[in-house]
Amino acid sequence: MKIWWQSSTAIHRLDDYRNTLTKNLNDLKRSDVEVHVNGVDDGSMDLHYNAVVAINSYGVGGVLNKMMQAQDQGYDAIAIGCFLDPAMQEARELLSIPVFGLGETSMLMACSYGHKFSGIAFHKKQSQYYDRKAFEYGLSSRHIPFGDLGIDFNEVQKAFTDPGQMTENFLKESRRLAAAGAEVILAACATVNAIIRRENIKEVDGALIMDCNAVLLKTTEAMAELSKTIGLSSSRSLLYQSPSKASVDQWKQIYGFRSSPQLKK
Repeated sequence: MKIWWQSSTAIHRLDDYRNTLTKNLNDLKRSDVEVHVNGVDDGSMDLHYNAVVAINSYGVGGVLNKMMQAQDQGYDAIAIGCFLDPAMQEARELLSIPVFGLGETSMLMACSYGHKFSGIAFHKKQSQYYDRKAFEYGLSSRHIPFGDLGIDFNEVQKAFTDPGQMTENFLKESRRLAAAGAEVILAACATVNAIIRRENIKEVDGALIMDCNAVLLKTTEAMAELSKTIGLSSSRSLLYQSPSKASVDQWKQIYGFRSSPQLKK
């Protein structure tokens, strides 16, 4: 089984993150599973801006383009390793293989481990975005507004070599959210999650700190298996109704989508 892990960043330029994440995933995966970590061909690090998220998601060499490459290259499933769930619904519309996003998967799983969940974004604009996503996913009654670390994505990268301040802020926010009633707390960024996992933070004031990257990987493995064994797939009524292959091929030409990576150094 081959799983395509899709980051919303130019992860080929982020050595500390890529190496830590790859090791985590390889430690967790089934022995018969290959996990390939991929990012966008190029992109800004200003992921707290919704405009950048949109461009990274839908531009040439972006998240959607890369996920289309995954199916063309014979991958069995896609795990979107970004809590923003970029281009997730659009990929499910276009592709026949299972597609799962870090945000939706983690929020739904959190509901199985506690009545109320929350999470911690790295930036306040992202925490607002995740609150909207919880509403969109129908989880308003189970959700406590997300907290944040008060930093940007560049500062998150520095925490791979100097995690002290970010970890301290994460623990402080976790205590606040636990006091507000959160029973499950999500590290609401695959990069932050990789650091929190490395620092072995699993519980704060009785609240579970869920390893979201692990949950996404194992869920994607299971759903790929169900797709193969019983043919489980997305409903093709309304939301995920699929266009014809001829239409998709035409769109690729119109928008200049790439058939293979063109990574910018």
